[in-house]
Amino acid sequence: MKLSGRILALDLDHTLTKGGEDRLSSTLRSMLEKLKKEGWVLVLVTGRDRNYIQGREDLTSLFDAWVLENGVEVYLPGKGTSKVYLPIGWENLRRQVSGFPSVSVKLWTFSLLEEDVEKVRDVAKQLGISVVFKDNKGLLHALPEGVHKGTGFRKALELLDVDGWKVVVGDAFIDLNLFQEADFRVAVDNAEEPLKKIADYVTEKPNGRGVEEFLQKLLTGNLPSFKG
Repeated sequence: MKLSGRILALDLDHTLTKGGEDRLSSTLRSMLEKLKKEGWVLVLVTGRDRNYIQGREDLTSLFDAWVLENGVEVYLPGKGTSKVYLPIGWENLRRQVSGFPSVSVKLWTFSLLEEDVEKVRDVAKQLGISVVFKDNKGLLHALPEGVHKGTGFRKALELLDVDGWKVVVGDAFIDLNLFQEADFRVAVDNAEEPLKKIADYVTEKPNGRGVEEFLQKLLTGNLPSFKG
């Protein structure tokens, strides 16, 4: 029987932080820790891979689950367990395209620029693999068809054996599938327009400062349209 509760899912780059190697602010981490103490389930949903997240000291002991590489892997740090959702032959595809000029490989997936899309499609077709390309502000993330942040989020909740009121926070077009899983959607000020159009709340500030703004309202019960 699934536990019922309140669930908060957050993107990392350009949402919790400015992106790159920018770290989570101490204020934001304290807010998330307070939510966790109040019983919220915290889920990190990111395009980054597990090796990268494990090296981020600002994210340790904070999230109940990591949805990695845009839904391909779900990792439960408390248990040290991982589930990977890839079709047969995907590793062969990743290996064969790794030498293309714009391709950058991760633990399970890869990203690329538009210039190499047709070449990757050709290799995938030869291998009998359906691949889709998710745009993340100009960088394309290659994913198996049917796998995305939304499916990864659902799998994470299944592995945690929880369900309940779902709040998601994001910034990019690639977060749309995640937004579709939510009961309450938050877009930071720097978010792309498709997210802002369907968001229940758009912050006045960008990146982590915008998340702080939203969490302050969440912690104080100061969101009139919030139903949690």
